[in-house]
Amino acid sequence: MNSVFISSLVRFLVLLIIQVLILKNINIYPPYVNVFIYPLFILLLPIKTPHWAVLLLGFLMGICVDMFYDSLGLHAAAGVLIAYARKFVSQLLEPRGGYEINDYPNKTDMGFTWFLQYSSILMAIFVLYVFILEEFSFLSIGIILFKSIIAFILSMIVILLHHFIFNPKN
Repeated sequence: MNSVFISSLVRFLVLLIIQVLILKNINIYPPYVNVFIYPLFILLLPIKTPHWAVLLLGFLMGICVDMFYDSLGLHAAAGVLIAYARKFVSQLLEPRGGYEINDYPNKTDMGFTWFLQYSSILMAIFVLYVFILEEFSFLSIGIILFKSIIAFILSMIVILLHHFIFNPKN
């Protein structure tokens, strides 16, 4: 089997387990905000992964999280949204010489600033969409924005810690 496939499968399982066994139980109250790390699976797929495969994997990861959160497709929808947006964000941030065939969206291949911009844009889209779907009312825009900001900050801290611990080069 391909080493990229095996490492992606292991990352899928580890991030799913961390999300549903550890981070699901860490709730900041009030007003009930979660920390999300599982979108990191979609963010760290190789840049040249086919778009249809990223969409499918985003749905799969989201639906697996939905099974544990009892959220009826909320995480699947958010996973597909950032999988879809990933292509456009990576095009927006594409370096002058373009991407190499074996580039990964991490600080080692692309630089810390690039990774911070890439992950911040996609995580902001993700958390905002999750809380819009969760509240499902624009009357609660203050709560939606507050939850999104707190979840974004906490999730980005966890994602950056993960990235520096498991990808310490540079």
